[in-house]
Order: sequence, then C-alpha cells, then structure tokens
Amino acid sequence: MSCNAAPRSAGPPAPRAEVLAAVPTFFDEAGELDLATTKAYFADLAPRVDGVFVCGTTGEFPALERAERRAVAEAALAAFGPERVVVHVGAAATRESVALTRDAVAAGARRLAALTPYYLPADAGAVLRHFDEVARAAGPAAVYGYVFSERTGVAAEPAALAAATGLAGAKLSGRAADRFAEYAAALPPGRRLWSGSDTRLAEVVRGGGAGVVSGLSAAFPEPFTRLAGAVASGDARAERDAQARADEVLDTLAGTVEGIKLALHHLGHGTGTLRMPAPEITPERRRRIASLAARP
Repeated sequence: MSCNAAPRSAGPPAPRAEVLAAVPTFFDEAGELDLATTKAYFADLAPRVDGVFVCGTTGEFPALERAERRAVAEAALAAFGPERVVVHVGAAATRESVALTRDAVAAGARRLAALTPYYLPADAGAVLRHFDEVARAAGPAAVYGYVFSERTGVAAEPAALAAATGLAGAKLSGRAADRFAEYAAALPPGRRLWSGSDTRLAEVVRGGGAGVVSGLSAAFPEPFTRLAGAVASGDARAERDAQARADEVLDTLAGTVEGIKLALHHLGHGTGTLRMPAPEITPERRRRIASLAARP
C-alpha cells in the first residue's frame, strides 16, 4: 500500500499503533549531557506518547559514553516505567553491546533494541551471532533487532532476521522500512515490527506492524498519536486531518536530528545543541520550524 493511499471509511477497526518517540539526547552549550533538561522533558512527554526509544539514532548514540547511555535510560525508566521504554543497546562491537545490555537490564529495562554491527563488513552469520549474544545477555528482557543499512553498511535481510531466534521483533529504518511487507511476511508469528518512517503509520499498522518509532513525535507527538487513534477507530476524516499534520511536521523538520532539536528548543526544551556534526539549518527552515513550534 502506498503511504498516500486514501484512508479507509469502513471495515473492522485496525489495531492501535504504538507511537514510540525516538527522543534526542540533550546537551548544554558546552556539549555536556544535560540530565536536568532530560528529566523535565520526559515528564512533559510521558502523558503524550505510548513510550520512548532512547539512545538511538535521534539520540546521537555513537557520541555517548557508556555511563551517559545508562543515565539517560535510567531517567526514561523513572519517567515512563519499564513497559514504555525501549533502550537502544547497539554498538559496533558485540562486547560493547553486551555490556550496554547488562547496564540497561540492571537499570530495570524490559525492552531493548540492538542495531546490527556496523563499520566493518558483516555477513548474515556475523549479524546472527551478534544478536544471539545480546539476547543471551538480556535474559528475560525482550530484544528487538534494529536494521538501518544506510547508516551501518550492514544489511539484515528478512530471512536472516527471521533466523535470529532470540529476537522478539525488529525496528526497520531507511530502505528496510520501505520493504516492511517483506519483513512482516518473513518473520515468524508473534514477532513485532516497528517502522522508523513516522508518517507511514497507517500503512504500517494495516500491514500488521506494531507501530512507529518516531523522531518527529519527540517534538510534536499529537499528530502521530491522533493518527494512531484515527486509524484504529476507522475515522477517515480524523485520519486525513492527522495525516496532513504529520506530513507537515516531516516537511518542516526534514526528519533531521538538528530540526527536531531546534523545534524542541523553541518549545522550551534544551539548547538545540548537537554533539555530532550536522548540516546548518537554512534561515528559511529555521523560520518555518519556529512558526510551527509557535502554533497551538
């Protein structure tokens, strides 16, 4: 189904999609971790989304130290509770990912996500061994594979992901999200799939997905939670309205970490500082972001 397909006006209700906000990591102007802002932001966000995905791509995880990742996870778990937090424990090295997994589980996490290994080439066997080690370290906690080949240089094809018996599901981003139906068909029953394509929520849930991991909803959650509710209820008009607003958020922020952080700055959360280098936001886009953030 195309993400531009018309909403349904009849038929049985769809399952309610889970909207997990892929939250940024807040830094002060010197680039140091800002836990006070993080905690205040989590308190504001908690009643507005189904949960959060922490220390992921939007969270600039490659630039975080191990202790910082644990501190952010602990703050999220305190604000949302363990069932509403997915802690990303991905790292280039299996040893580091296992250590992060143990940290997260010790902090109380029950839901984890692990990016495939990255940088050095890794075949399907290497990816499976990596996921298997993480799943063993996680014990009873659920582990979701995270596939984002454009950023990692490592692919996890549907058949390979299906063979990873320790996984409870997966999050698909980039080209993998475009192949959502293939992954959904390949995975055994009971495994859950999320998409990183925020605005394609309707397509995802109607294709059997659990929901979206949404960086855009970290700044503007309501269009996405309203969209999830409209799809679940079969309300075509409400779905059209929410979809239009979600598309506007994507167009304005361009789906970038820097755009999300600037919007949050205008909304009173943080300095907008990134620790990782990023493109400059054009003056026109800055104006549009400020205007969107100022709207009720």
